[in-house]
Amino acid sequence: MTLSVEELEALRREARRLAESHGLDPWEVVFGVVDHDKLNEISAYEGFPARYPHWRFGMAYDYFRKQGAYAGWWTYELVINTRPAIAYLRQSNSRVETKGVMVHVYAHVDFFKNNRWFSKTNRDMLKVMEQHAQRIERYMEKYGVERVEAFIDRALSVQYNIDPHAPFIKRRWGPKPKRPRRLEVEGEGGEEELELQDVGRLPVKRDYMERFINPPEWVEERRRRLREERERRRLRDATELEEPQKDLLKFLMRFGRLEDWQRDILAMVREESYYFVPQIQTKVMNEGWAILWQSIIMKEFAEEDEFVDHADMVSKVLGGGALNPYALGKLIWEDIKERWDKGRFGRDWELCKDPEKKKHWDTGARQGLEKIFEVRRTYNDLTFIDEFFTEELFQKISKKLKLFTYEYIPETGMYHITSRDYEAVKKKLLLQHTNLGRPTIKVVTGNYGNKGELLLIHEWNGIALHWEDAKRVLANLYAMWGRPVNLKTIVRRKVKDPDPARARHRRHPERPLTALTEERGVLLRYDGQRFEELELPPEDVQDLRVDDVDYHTLPRDWVG
Repeated sequence: MTLSVEELEALRREARRLAESHGLDPWEVVFGVVDHDKLNEISAYEGFPARYPHWRFGMAYDYFRKQGAYAGWWTYELVINTRPAIAYLRQSNSRVETKGVMVHVYAHVDFFKNNRWFSKTNRDMLKVMEQHAQRIERYMEKYGVERVEAFIDRALSVQYNIDPHAPFIKRRWGPKPKRPRRLEVEGEGGEEELELQDVGRLPVKRDYMERFINPPEWVEERRRRLREERERRRLRDATELEEPQKDLLKFLMRFGRLEDWQRDILAMVREESYYFVPQIQTKVMNEGWAILWQSIIMKEFAEEDEFVDHADMVSKVLGGGALNPYALGKLIWEDIKERWDKGRFGRDWELCKDPEKKKHWDTGARQGLEKIFEVRRTYNDLTFIDEFFTEELFQKISKKLKLFTYEYIPETGMYHITSRDYEAVKKKLLLQHTNLGRPTIKVVTGNYGNKGELLLIHEWNGIALHWEDAKRVLANLYAMWGRPVNLKTIVRRKVKDPDPARARHRRHPERPLTALTEERGVLLRYDGQRFEELELPPEDVQDLRVDDVDYHTLPRDWVG
């Protein structure tokens, strides 16, 4: 059913009024209505109407199109974190779906505005994305589509190797140095900027005197020496790191052997990654918050003959085989509200060991609404799950969400359930949300072994790297660094089981993974031609282990 502009505006005003009446405080929102195909296209562009040309967006579009055509799954809406926020509604949404979607959008925008992890994001990214697209298209015209796209592929392989907390770190900078005049010189590495005054050319009044006063051989020798000096400075600066750095993209921008256009593309990729970081950090909270308020507000907004259709809509959103962030987030938010309404927090609650007394505990505190708004303000998924995914909640929802841990068993070539216990499930959830759900890789030095080689370390938390993916990334880094690249990590390797009796029961799903594997430290090195694996000494292996992870990631000045 297609609604008129007047009907849509009336629904929008009522949705906002109801959202504000419940305490939500969103930015202004501009709604647009698009057909199913256009919504798939915008979804492929991660919510933005214009992005730079790249094959991955075409792959994403094909994925969304097939999900709707064959899996019966489609997108009701899409909202982007700008000011004003922009939301796209699917043209084929029914009236009740439009109501639910509008309320859902206002809850998302309330989260964007009030959660502090979004406080440093650029609210004008619509314009920024368009500018990035234009600049990359110009580079493609100048340097060729294949060359530029190949470099973008390399950059995207490490796009989230950044420091998510960097925007909140306050740094003191000295006076900005004056920028020297420059001379662009074509060389084997492309356009290299050389400082004009360091070339040593003497001023001449007549052009014909140039070759006598500044002989080409002499000038070229000066340029060669300058290049060597710049390389020595680059290696010195890349070596003198106070501690390992997470922001690999920034390190490559400063010290990588890159042409100006490549450095510019890295800067664009990095800027876009920092925009998306808060959304990755708060996926469970944000989606849970939106579906929670949609469920609450639609009790007033939906008409009597729309309740069943809305319930069907919500069931589709909360369904799904994999762990659903909407469902998990909503259940945690509901549990927080119930606990603080009934006073199930604080010292008395924690010290109570009587299950029956806890079952009927209700002090009439009625602080649930205040608490969820407080949590919405400062938490991210990691701290949210760490603090509020309690054992009591796990017991209530584990069967409903089918929560368990699993591992790939090399001996069987299959994945097996390894645990259904609370501690194991919670640890797995926390690991999935640590460092944006990606391995923590840090730069140690750009002059490893005093040979100008790049050294990275993998902070090992019990989850090994995918070996072939790691090799592909190292090959991409070599292309940007220009010298061999090294990575220290820990791997699990299969060993022969000395117990024949246990070997006969290898398919048992509860068999510990360590029974037939061992852990050892490895230095993976790529020199542009081949990969080499070298065993690390025990002291290096110990330095890679991160057993005590601090999940409390709130910046200090937010606490209290």
